[in-house]
Amino acid sequence: MNPSDDNSSLWRHSPFQRLFWAHALSLIGTGITSVALGLLAHELVGASASVVLGVTLTIRIIVIVTCAPWVGRIADHFGSRATLLASDFMRAFVVIGFFYVEAVWQIYVLASILNLGSAVFTPVYKALIPEMVGQKRYPRALALGSVAYDTANIMGPALAGLLIALIGFRGGFVVDAFTFLLSAGLIFGLPRIANNAGSPSGSAKKNTTLSHGLTAMLKQPPLRRSLFLALQTSVSGAFVLVATVDFVKDELQLPDSAYAWAMAVYGLGSVAGATLYAHCAPRAQTRLAKGATPALIAALGLISALPTYSVIIIAWILAGAGQSILGIRGNELLAAHSEGSERPHIYAAHFSLSHAGWGLTYPLAGFLTAGVGFQTTAWVFALLLIAVSLPAWRRT
Repeated sequence: MNPSDDNSSLWRHSPFQRLFWAHALSLIGTGITSVALGLLAHELVGASASVVLGVTLTIRIIVIVTCAPWVGRIADHFGSRATLLASDFMRAFVVIGFFYVEAVWQIYVLASILNLGSAVFTPVYKALIPEMVGQKRYPRALALGSVAYDTANIMGPALAGLLIALIGFRGGFVVDAFTFLLSAGLIFGLPRIANNAGSPSGSAKKNTTLSHGLTAMLKQPPLRRSLFLALQTSVSGAFVLVATVDFVKDELQLPDSAYAWAMAVYGLGSVAGATLYAHCAPRAQTRLAKGATPALIAALGLISALPTYSVIIIAWILAGAGQSILGIRGNELLAAHSEGSERPHIYAAHFSLSHAGWGLTYPLAGFLTAGVGFQTTAWVFALLLIAVSLPAWRRT
């Protein structure tokens, strides 16, 4: 069966379509909000926007690391569908609050609640995919899921640029709330299997403790390897997400739309990487996974040496592609080394532990960019990425 046949069979799988588009819709809105938050921070504090973004994203990590390990138990108790619905409604309500923000502390409070919803939604969503499509079609479904994830980095910023021109960046928060409500509508129509996928049965109940997923993540080498891949993406990803706004708005003195498009091409690279990986044979996929980290290093080195807007467009395409490939590879390891009853707990634990690196790199990128400038910070992050990649370069 060729790749196109696989994709066609997945799209004929109605529950998977609903789940895919629900996730994609919420992520498009989140992409709009990510751009709007950067511009909101710049409006409030000017050249220190990278610090505000760094702190805001660090809050996201704290919430995820603290709350995500409990998600398996929440899904077990309430059912996966109900858990996803509650997450969407919570985020729709909170995003509206950003429209009225007039102080930095309000951003931090709303971000805490918003990311609580994301910490619940994402691991449950990922755990449902193998339940719906089966192990054989899971890699293909995962690649499509990665495209949905990266849609936020393409459609979100692109739409943000249009919204900024028409209704201002605060209006983007209203649009984001609407996408969460549409996502909830799709999830409401999911069949019974999605509602019960997280429920334990029989002897599997003994594996539903909070510690089970964390223990499994740390005990199995392939699952530890997936965490290592996540650490690499956290270094380059944090720099892109935090430092870009100050570089484009203050150093280059470009308009809001230029920042939106810089983030859009970052997503374009992600989709290109995911699409290429999905259509390659297993050997070629292994080579792509091994080459992804050098691509990330090259992206940071390129923008360090030549800090211009045209170069950042090229560098962010490389960075997006490398991160997407590493992300898919890590998720394949999760799928291959987890089983139905324990899968929600392992995914929740991975979602929590894999974000520990982001908890360090987000504030580092923010404070370094504000303190020593974009170019020097890019060099620091390129060297940091090399340092975390060398010990296990051949294990990707």
